[in-house]
Amino acid sequence: MNKKRKILCITGTRADYPRVKSVLKEINQRPNLELQLIVTGSHLLKEYGYSAQEIIDDGYKIDRMIQIFSGDYNSPLGMTKAAAKCTEGIADALSELNPDLVLLTVDRIETLGAAVAVSLMNFPIAHIQGGEVTGTIDESIRHAVTKLSHIHFPATADAAERIVRMGEKPNSVFQFGCPYIDIINSVHKTSKNELSERYGFSSQRPLIIFTQHAVTTEFGSSMGQIQKTLDALKSFNYCEILAFFSNTDAGGKEIIEAIKKEDNFTIIPNMVSSDFLSLMACADVMVGNSSAAIREAPSFQLPAINIGTRQQGRLRAVNVIDVNHEKNAIIKAIDKALNNEIFKTKVNNVINPYGDGNSATKIVDVLEDTVLDEALVQKRIAYEL
Repeated sequence: MNKKRKILCITGTRADYPRVKSVLKEINQRPNLELQLIVTGSHLLKEYGYSAQEIIDDGYKIDRMIQIFSGDYNSPLGMTKAAAKCTEGIADALSELNPDLVLLTVDRIETLGAAVAVSLMNFPIAHIQGGEVTGTIDESIRHAVTKLSHIHFPATADAAERIVRMGEKPNSVFQFGCPYIDIINSVHKTSKNELSERYGFSSQRPLIIFTQHAVTTEFGSSMGQIQKTLDALKSFNYCEILAFFSNTDAGGKEIIEAIKKEDNFTIIPNMVSSDFLSLMACADVMVGNSSAAIREAPSFQLPAINIGTRQQGRLRAVNVIDVNHEKNAIIKAIDKALNNEIFKTKVNNVINPYGDGNSATKIVDVLEDTVLDEALVQKRIAYEL
């Protein structure tokens, strides 16, 4: 009887788990594979909705929970200490779980902390969603993880090209699209009426999804930036505004405290991913700087107002309107998304550039079939491009 290949997935946020969930499901269905799971980061914070519960409710066995946040983690110093704790915790878990391959996703401090531990302990790494260009420290983390990884699953052709230009072997790069699109195409959508009853908002008014994160490379500017957005949103008090918590990046708590003061918002610390997809399906516009507005919203023909530099340079479809942190510019963009029929017609015909919903099977085929040997783990710059 052949030994099962153990694939360890590490997830740290409400954002990265949906992007890998279809892959986890596919791994579980393969008789030659065994899924291991480490949960860390904001998944374990009650004030951020304890999103680890969604993973448990989805039926996955969590092999290790690693707490990395303590004290004042909402600062550059706190982020650095959290990354260090993540590296230490992952190292201990790796020595016990002894996987054959480790699967990492996206570009968070948890991803970087994990990649450091995994690479130093000589385990091969597969990385989903490398090669993309954005603002903030996330881009540097993403490219650093690429250089520590051995198998690459970028979502788009331009991202795949960047990975090769960074010296990764072309035959280690597999552009299959984003696995989150698989979920979008398959999940049962909850109606707007049901969502309104569940989360306490009116289903009769236009719906704005609002999520604004701090930009770590602009630390200290969060309050000024969020205030411009809040002032703009006051012009749309005829809409339902569902405001989601910022993430745990430095400056995020300032944003959370600011939105809590707004009487016209329905504030939601965290929402299970299936409900969030349903919400995008019935919303009228997304506002803020979340990657969901860039990557997932096109699948719902949903307009998105992207504010500031956090998603700078990332591939986007025609549903996105980019603006700076200026009140009047934000107001004008939201009004266009809600009322400009020419723009709305373009959005209704948009095609998502991040995939067609058939990623997970292809990714797991590679995870199952790749030869895991010293030649894979011992990386070298590929000059023969």
